[in-house]
Amino acid sequence: MQELSYLEIPTPDTDAVRHWLQSAYTPQVGQKIPTATGCRLQFPNHTSELAIVVWSLQRTTYLKVFRWGTVPVRREKSLVQALQQQLRANFPYRYPQPPPVDLEKESIFSALAKDYPLTVQYFQHFPNGEYDLTRAYWWEQRWRDGVRSPQQPRPVVFSQAVSGGDPSYDLVYLGGALGVIHAAVMARLGYRVLLIERLPFGRMNREWNISRSEFANLIDLGLFTPTEFESLIACEYEDGFHKFFDVNNPPQCQAPVLHTPTVLNIAIDSERLLRLCGEKLRQAGGEIWDQTEFQRVDVTDTAACVQVVHLPSGRENVVTGRLLVDAMGTASPIAWQLNGGRSFESVCPTVGAVISGLDRSVWDPQYGDVLNSHGDISRGRQLIWELFPGKGDELTFYLFHYHQVHPDNPGSLLEMYEDFLRSCRSIVAVTWTN
Repeated sequence: MQELSYLEIPTPDTDAVRHWLQSAYTPQVGQKIPTATGCRLQFPNHTSELAIVVWSLQRTTYLKVFRWGTVPVRREKSLVQALQQQLRANFPYRYPQPPPVDLEKESIFSALAKDYPLTVQYFQHFPNGEYDLTRAYWWEQRWRDGVRSPQQPRPVVFSQAVSGGDPSYDLVYLGGALGVIHAAVMARLGYRVLLIERLPFGRMNREWNISRSEFANLIDLGLFTPTEFESLIACEYEDGFHKFFDVNNPPQCQAPVLHTPTVLNIAIDSERLLRLCGEKLRQAGGEIWDQTEFQRVDVTDTAACVQVVHLPSGRENVVTGRLLVDAMGTASPIAWQLNGGRSFESVCPTVGAVISGLDRSVWDPQYGDVLNSHGDISRGRQLIWELFPGKGDELTFYLFHYHQVHPDNPGSLLEMYEDFLRSCRSIVAVTWTN
């Protein structure tokens, strides 16, 4: 037996591909015989035949052509090439987009049930699931609109020739996640520090993983004591495994599992970390203004004058600093303006969950899968998993891929949710954390 062709057909409808093979497909030569997995091609007076097999993985259809026999059949190469061309013509790359939704006429669940059945099924059982799915839908729509029809960013950074008085702060930070770690260090060094955070300070909706050697830098800086670091650890596991799918590679090209016992093997209680950094920032004389949104900054030769609004009260304020630190991430309006309307060319769409109550025979909490894929390219994407033990009996896992932003294919979190839930629905049962 020899493999002649291996194709990804970008459709979850494997039955449609199988039906096309068995009914509409007309080979150049040979007699077609339907099979349970595709079809066979037999050739008169020839000992070899071809088998065409289709199967499904990760909501994608795959097809292989095998030759049963040692002698090539007549016009074998051109036959396989013609099959590939017909498959591409009948099953072209299409990038699904969410359907239009009118929430005055139907719920988000009924509107998305046909296109994302598992996503709807699970979100219906989550606390605030309807709100969260609606938010995910509109976030994706705004993202698609922004990619396909980029708008000139709203100016938020301005230059002013006139200098003001002495700035109130040395450093003003925008963004209270990773920003608070740096801000706390600088406050302890004696700088006047203000941290501005749009959300209630200290909230974090995802897990953080780190190694002891990485965190040791913060201990050496004096921000944390070794005892405080130990108190932040939710889980520390023995080893991490790295493995990319290579079953279809020749044996000599298949890589062994890479063991990384000291890489990302410590799960940090991220909210406790942020709260502790906030306490240290305040103890060193720094300030935190949370639920406060950045509006604009006017930059002079001696200061940055920052306009903000306190969201609960609507009260506006102006604060000055010798240096403004933008820690708002890629969605920062400052980054968007300074980079001509887009602060990135590629993104990493990610969905994930935290589950508890998992059978220990399914998952050993002493080990983590740091980077893994369990299949070949799926609809043009290499889907990658990360799995980390968390506090107690919790397991945190993510599904993501690296994606180049393009108007024809903006990317889709809703598609990712559907892929994620289909792949892991056998073990997702007890607790979910968005």
